[in-house]
Amino acid sequence: MADSARQILAEMRSELAPVAGENTFVELVAAGGASQETLHRYANEEHLIFTSDWGSYLSLAGRSTAPDTRQFFMGLALGEAMGLPGLAVLSAALGVDEDARRTYEPMPLCQAYPAYTAWLSLNADPADVVAALLANFPGWCGYFATLAGALRKHHGLDDQACAFLDGLSTPNPQLEAQGIAILDQRLSEGWTPGTARRYARYMRTYDLLFWNSLVETTA
Repeated sequence: MADSARQILAEMRSELAPVAGENTFVELVAAGGASQETLHRYANEEHLIFTSDWGSYLSLAGRSTAPDTRQFFMGLALGEAMGLPGLAVLSAALGVDEDARRTYEPMPLCQAYPAYTAWLSLNADPADVVAALLANFPGWCGYFATLAGALRKHHGLDDQACAFLDGLSTPNPQLEAQGIAILDQRLSEGWTPGTARRYARYMRTYDLLFWNSLVETTA
């Protein structure tokens, strides 16, 4: 019997599970050792990523011929758009205002992740991107949950300031169900997850490059 989408995702998630010591930024914040400069850098880079990914998901929605796949990416794009105001609140709580965001010079290595997502939006089979994202979501949610707790503990941020991070801390069950249905349908049509596995690994690698580059430039 062929593997189901749930089985494939479980295998991919096992392969992509976070490893202690690999995300230096999140671990630094969790330990209370992040400087204000480093946190400012995070807020500015995250804003650029959300803005870029918003467009990438809209592009993937436009390239998706199946209505359910189009709806999946439209939902992601809506999430990015709705997250930006919360990110602005978090940024302000960290001491970053709109003028600072406007004049901020992005770090090339931090922007490798959204650049890769933009590449996928133009070149990848949307189903492969669905699988790659679903495979990575649990690990990413764990990072945001850790950050939310650490910023409350070490920097005194309140629930309103951390709402952006809280919203990213738990996988969306509706989105998961949509994605699994998409992949099961594609499996019945002959789709195989080989390319999706590669995309998922690359997304994980570029995501870690983002986090770790935030720390590597600090003294």
